[in-house]
Amino acid sequence: MTRARRAPWWIYAVTIGGLNLARQVLFPPSQVGTAATISLFFAVLAISFAVVTALHALLAPRDRE
Repeated sequence: MTRARRAPWWIYAVTIGGLNLARQVLFPPSQVGTAATISLFFAVLAISFAVVTALHALLAPRDRE
C-alpha cells in the first residue's frame, strides 16, 4: 500500500508564510475587505499544501523495500 508522501512541516510553514506575505502586498487587506482576505488566505493555504506535497512526492528520493 502506498501513502502520499508529505514534506517536512517547515517547508509548508515557510512556503505558506512567504506566499501570504506576497498576497498581502498584492491584495492589501485594507483595500480588499475582511471576507476577501480570509478567502485568499485559505486559497493560498490549500494551493500551497497541494503543490508542496506534489513536488515533494515527485522530487524526493524513494525508499526501496
